[in-house]
Amino acid sequence: MNLVERVQQTEFLGREFLTWLWFRSESGEGLFDLGEVGTVEVWFEGKMTLEADGEERGDKVTCTGGTRLREARFALTRGKRVTQAAVRLIKGDDEWTFSLDAPWLNLSGLKTPKVMQDAKEDADGLFYERMFLIEQPIAVVNALFSEFVRLRVSQEWEQEELPALGDWIRRGAGQGPA
Repeated sequence: MNLVERVQQTEFLGREFLTWLWFRSESGEGLFDLGEVGTVEVWFEGKMTLEADGEERGDKVTCTGGTRLREARFALTRGKRVTQAAVRLIKGDDEWTFSLDAPWLNLSGLKTPKVMQDAKEDADGLFYERMFLIEQPIAVVNALFSEFVRLRVSQEWEQEELPALGDWIRRGAGQGPA
């Protein structure tokens, strides 16, 4: 089995992850304690794309707006899952924005905090600081995905997390399209 086939078989995990991350972001005031990575805030803002699975695949909804995207919440009640989302990540005093996709968990359009090094004084320092600022959101997404997978394979998923996620999705039904 080649890489593309494996990604297609497990793509549902990325969709579930982004949907869970949005749920946790809204229900947990955006805060995530990621152990060694630290505490971060994650917010879904701006553009979000949702797509149906199975036979309905290809039926997409793209929404824009604030953290409470009404059309996107309504689309969840119709069986669609998040396939791409604009994310704002805050860690300490630093803030990043990027788009995160479900199939590959790629970050695109990454905007990092301002680099503090002066290129004229320390060109190497500027490079290393910039690389550090690029690595930070990748490490956070990796830690969040690890937490999701740990939870997803545990009994806690079926007993607590999935019912809470389902309740959150059902509450979104009352937020139908404008």
